[in-house]
Amino acid sequence: MIKDRGNIKWASMMMPEHLDLLRECKEVYTAQPRELTEWELEELQQTINIAYHQQQDVHLNVWNDGKIMHWTGIIHAINLSTNELLLETLLTTRRVPIQHIQSAQLEADYYD
Repeated sequence: MIKDRGNIKWASMMMPEHLDLLRECKEVYTAQPRELTEWELEELQQTINIAYHQQQDVHLNVWNDGKIMHWTGIIHAINLSTNELLLETLLTTRRVPIQHIQSAQLEADYYD
C-alpha cells in the first residue's frame, strides 16, 4: 500500500512565489459561489414558486460566508424589492438573499 504525502513531497521543489500564487488561487476559488446557467436559474425559480404557493417544505443550498449552508423550511414570503426569501425553519426565521441560493429542492423530492 502506497502512502501518498500529497503536496508535501513537492513543496521543497516549489518556489515561494508559486506557493503564494497557489494559496491566492485557492482563496479566490473558495470565496465565490458557482455561476448558475439559465436552465438552472429557471429550474430554481420554478421550484421556489411551487414551494411558496403550495407551502411545501423546501431544501435550499445557500452560499453563506464562503461555504454552502443547507437549510430546510417553508418559504413564508418573497420580497422582490430586497431580493430575499423569508424561510421559516424549525428553530428560526431566516432572510435568504435570492442571489445566494445555489439549489432548491422540494422536501418530497429530496428524500426520494
